Amino acid sequence: MANVLMIIEAKIATTYLLEQIMGACRVHGVDHKVKFLNELHVDDITLDTIPMFVRCADPHVLSWTQLLADANRSYVYYIDDNFWRILGDNPLALYYRHPIVRKSLDFAVSHAAIVMVNSSELARFISRYNTRIEVLPTFFDFSLVEEVTPSYTDETRIGFAGSPSRVDDLEMISPLIEPILERFPKAVFEFAGVLPRGVRTEARVRFFPHTGDYNNYVKFQASRNWAIGLAPLIDHEANRSKTDNKYREYGAFRIAGIYSNIPPYSDVVRSPVTGLLVANTKDSWLEAISVMMESPQEREILTRMAFEDVKNRYDLNVVSREWADVFIRFDEARSINTKPLRGGKIEIKKFWRYIERYWLSFWVVYKTGGIYLVSKRIVKKILRLV
Repeated sequence: MANVLMIIEAKIATTYLLEQIMGACRVHGVDHKVKFLNELHVDDITLDTIPMFVRCADPHVLSWTQLLADANRSYVYYIDDNFWRILGDNPLALYYRHPIVRKSLDFAVSHAAIVMVNSSELARFISRYNTRIEVLPTFFDFSLVEEVTPSYTDETRIGFAGSPSRVDDLEMISPLIEPILERFPKAVFEFAGVLPRGVRTEARVRFFPHTGDYNNYVKFQASRNWAIGLAPLIDHEANRSKTDNKYREYGAFRIAGIYSNIPPYSDVVRSPVTGLLVANTKDSWLEAISVMMESPQEREILTRMAFEDVKNRYDLNVVSREWADVFIRFDEARSINTKPLRGGKIEIKKFWRYIERYWLSFWVVYKTGGIYLVSKRIVKKILRLV
């Protein structure tokens, strides 16, 4: 049995998804455990352990990957976003642009025995740091929605769910809301986790708060009974490196999806059979939504074809064998000429990484909201301790 230690910074959608695929790998001879990066100890990484860092760029990962490299211990690095090319001045972009984070990310990726990705676009970019790359298929766990019953409605709901970082992608949707509502009396827009700039909620424009629990997020989407799902992506390098998650979700939920005609969606959607691929212009998106609104029978055919495609290509049980094979090959091929991990060395490094980490948090908060936001965060932390 190959033993994988998933090392994560926080519980996010990606880590929930990876736990799904790792759990499915067990029947193929791969077991796994999960550990937070800031709680990791040298005793957690035994000689039969395969460390897998998941999207880690915190300064702590630099200490750990340096320690592993010095001891000739191989590790895996999983990444599903192009952190080097995130645009804007939002906290996420500022964080990954910081020199400390870049140094940690560059070292961790370049020294990995395998870098695991789900996108050919991302693989091409990563190859400038490391050529030992495995492009693995994405997946969907259909068991999450087996008992979810979509809510009954005579509305024609148009939906989008995502994190607040997706607000820029929704810029192409916001000017279409009013004309669609005027033209189609039964149309309703629902946004979960993020609302387009300048758009106010009202009876036919609804907003639902973001949820960090992926299982609840999936069940929520499946229950809302959206007729049309939107997947806009501004065309830039970071977006082209994303996974095709919206296609998998909309297909599994039997939602007619409309997608920007760029990777990752142009790689997997067969337009107009399993979804609509559209150019990133107001007219193209307005026409695509209108066509879907006017053609309930075509929507039904499209959703059936998309469901069958996603079920055949992405079902967790279908792709888990391929994932498991990577870990089994890794386990068989890694070097036996290893050295002991030096706990004292890592503790000294961790002390300085903690200093860097808190300075980084201060810097991002200050850049985002100035001294006011810094003071507000400090007061909140003090109140938690009282």
